[in-house]
Amino acid sequence: MKIAITGCGKVGTTLAGKLSKEKYDVIVIDKEEKKLQYVNDTMDVLCICGDAASADTLLSANIGTCDLFIAMTNSDETNILSCHLAKRLGVERTIARVRNPQLARTVELIKSDTGISMSINPDLDAAKVIYRALRFRNAEQVETFAKGMTEVITFVVKDDSPICNTRISDLQNKTKTKVFACGIKRNGEVFIPNGDTVIMAGDTMSFVASGKDSYTFFKKIGYDPGSVKNLTIIGGGRLGYFVGKLAVENGIPVTIIDKNEEVCNSLSNRLPSADILCGDAMDTNFLEEEDILNSAAVATLTSNDPVNVMVSMFVHKNSPDSKVITKIKSSDFEEMLFNLDVGIIVNPKYIAADNVLRYVKAIENVLAEETQSMCHIMDNKVAVMEFLLSSTAVNTGIMLKDIKFKKNIMITQIIRGGRPFIPGGNDTMEVGDVVLVVTTQESITCFADIFA
Repeated sequence: MKIAITGCGKVGTTLAGKLSKEKYDVIVIDKEEKKLQYVNDTMDVLCICGDAASADTLLSANIGTCDLFIAMTNSDETNILSCHLAKRLGVERTIARVRNPQLARTVELIKSDTGISMSINPDLDAAKVIYRALRFRNAEQVETFAKGMTEVITFVVKDDSPICNTRISDLQNKTKTKVFACGIKRNGEVFIPNGDTVIMAGDTMSFVASGKDSYTFFKKIGYDPGSVKNLTIIGGGRLGYFVGKLAVENGIPVTIIDKNEEVCNSLSNRLPSADILCGDAMDTNFLEEEDILNSAAVATLTSNDPVNVMVSMFVHKNSPDSKVITKIKSSDFEEMLFNLDVGIIVNPKYIAADNVLRYVKAIENVLAEETQSMCHIMDNKVAVMEFLLSSTAVNTGIMLKDIKFKKNIMITQIIRGGRPFIPGGNDTMEVGDVVLVVTTQESITCFADIFA
């Protein structure tokens, strides 16, 4: 598949890297030569310097030969216009990043006229991920699959947890739940466990289960299975607004703090049921005076990474029972934080890139085994992929114990006839099944890739 991306910002560059690694034919367009030079030096892509809102630039890139055009510049209007031009020049499908909520609603109404197949909003996508994490008081990340029938949940194993020193193979019997451990982070190392792996205090663990079993599992191990009771958001920008809106709509009391009075006034009008405080979150006296340390959850969502990290570390140290969520936009900065006390790390560019990648795989695999959904867990080091098996899928009808899989591949769940189950060695994968695969390998692009 040939894909053109315009805009070498954080999302565009991340997406270009992911698509290039998966061996797609990628063209990257940007007006800034410095940004293009970085992409050219680090990725196997074709770089073109020019304005994607110019028909001349798109013609010079032979844009009509592309199967997909993705507009990721910082300008919503430029993204909409360039998608329209690309469609007129022969591109079948286009994706536009549209961050302005009012403009996004307009785009939905005029999609057929503009030629936009899909619009994405990285802030809204990240807000949905954050809200899902708020559903379970003790969960760090919650991802849903198989149309909501199954979940992949990540949490930290507490020192006094009854599953400490339990082998993975004994986990289901000990908790009397159908859960399947599929990832562990220990001492900064992320790996896929096997049956002999022993769960240790301090582990960050991911498991696959139905919503009902997830709830029961948390109760069995002494965790509060409910959602957070209230939420404080530091930063009233787009992401803060979207998270606040989702929380308010679902009955979670919200306080939003921003030091910009104009932003606070706007939020008061847009979220009248939320408490809006104008103040500097870096002022620890202010946080204490406003009783922020008693919040059930605190999300630091400003546009400043150091501010988010420092406030999160302060909250975590002084209110260890609070759930802390930290937004990070710099990849280099993010790598430094995985073992620090900043709670859940959220990077909107990875979330947006995963959502676009889902769409790419969906249109590529329409007639083959489909990648229904995918996401990354465990500091983006583990991929969870959902495949729908067609009549062309390999190794169907063969017992799993007789199939040779690549290293670091785990079949965590099979959904057959609308009923999910955790497979054993004597089970088979059949045509029509939805199969959930967990892997640390970056080279898995289709179902056939999981086999040795």
